[in-house]
Amino acid sequence: MNSTGEHCRADIVRLTKAAAEAAKLGRWDAVAQCYRERGTLLAAMQTPVREASDLLKLDEQIRDHVRVVQAVLGSLLGEATATRQRLQCLHQRLGVPSSNLVTVSLKA
Repeated sequence: MNSTGEHCRADIVRLTKAAAEAAKLGRWDAVAQCYRERGTLLAAMQTPVREASDLLKLDEQIRDHVRVVQAVLGSLLGEATATRQRLQCLHQRLGVPSSNLVTVSLKA
């Protein structure tokens, strides 16, 4: 294997590890960037990566982390919705006009 191929493999491993670390920190833009760069390198390679099973394990860890974060966010959004509804009821009981209410919208 030539040094360019070895360098490419090292970059693929480095990008995967960087994506895993960024996922732990919740830096989803960095995760996406690492995967874009890794995809470009993988597409350019002519031979399979020997470290593929290690990369797949890291990919699984990242996917699991994303699922946990999604579940936590879903739970928090549910709690926020319930709190907002309770506040709306309280405002209605106190006679506070609905124009004073603040609405927060999040897109997933």
